[in-house]
Amino acid sequence: MKKNKLIASVDFDFSLLAIASQLREYKLAWVINRDLDIHLIKQKDEIVCFLGNEKLCISNYLYQTEHSRVRLIRNRSREDVGASQFLVPELKQFDFLMLIEGFEDSFVVQEAREIIKSIQGIQMANLIDLDQLKSRDNLIF
Repeated sequence: MKKNKLIASVDFDFSLLAIASQLREYKLAWVINRDLDIHLIKQKDEIVCFLGNEKLCISNYLYQTEHSRVRLIRNRSREDVGASQFLVPELKQFDFLMLIEGFEDSFVVQEAREIIKSIQGIQMANLIDLDQLKSRDNLIF
């Protein structure tokens, strides 16, 4: 019998901004809302399941318009569930990840990065090249 393979490719059509901050997630969302003039709203925690019954509980906030979406997620699981507690283990030094989609103009993303870097309580904010991440598939949910 002939076997067929399904080859699926995922289009990562968003920019990823990694944020290092000791602010609590609700405080960070509030400050970002104020400074970027958006309205991030707390969503139900995402449960990400991996092979070997490993699960992560990821807190997230969402701002969505007709053509764009901004999602602020914690990089670390809310619960101690095992050895790998990070959604993106390559970015252990970052506490939060901001997925920005629908803004084709890279100037908008750079401007958002500069505004976020200037917020008191944020140590670092870097744009991340998704092609360099091995675990970039973890960002699809």
